[in-house]
Amino acid sequence: MTILSRAVRAASLSALLAGAVLAPAAALAQAELPAAAPDRAPTGAPEPGREIALTQAQIDGLLAAQPELAELSGGAPDKPDPKAEAQAQDQAEAIVRKNGFESLEAFQDASDTIDAVLGGIDPETKSYVGPTALLKKQLAAIQADKDMPAKQKADAVKEIEAALAAGEPATPSPGNIALVTKNYARLSAAMGDGEGAQK
Repeated sequence: MTILSRAVRAASLSALLAGAVLAPAAALAQAELPAAAPDRAPTGAPEPGREIALTQAQIDGLLAAQPELAELSGGAPDKPDPKAEAQAQDQAEAIVRKNGFESLEAFQDASDTIDAVLGGIDPETKSYVGPTALLKKQLAAIQADKDMPAKQKADAVKEIEAALAAGEPATPSPGNIALVTKNYARLSAAMGDGEGAQK
């Protein structure tokens, strides 16, 4: 569901780039209520990264870089190939630079910042409510789901309760919330969840 993770996860380069392009599988998975996807187990909030002050150019650049980054391969995951990984890293660096980022690290910082906001946007209202509110909403939906198998439900409840026990992450800056919320439809469409297409 992330912009990059499915395409890169199978490759050994995934360690380099799996989080490099929007990792909101966690962000949107926690926002997707089981009523819409009862077979999916919830995930916790994305790992916090270093928050930066986002710009529209960074969001545009990240979305533009995504298709090219998704095509990179660092070799087979069962046979790491340092040469292929280095070549893929160089290619990734060139792609993010071409799309306005100083480096892969700057690209990752922008991606992490976007993830932090997406992790708290309610896909129904398209407004920022925070990860804890979304987790509580998801927990209530799971507990009310009569069709979910008991073991899957117990595992999902346990995972959400653990995420809730971890506490609320720091709230992103108001400017970042406004910018990501403004671009929510594009970001959602890029992640392939179809949510953005409904706007």
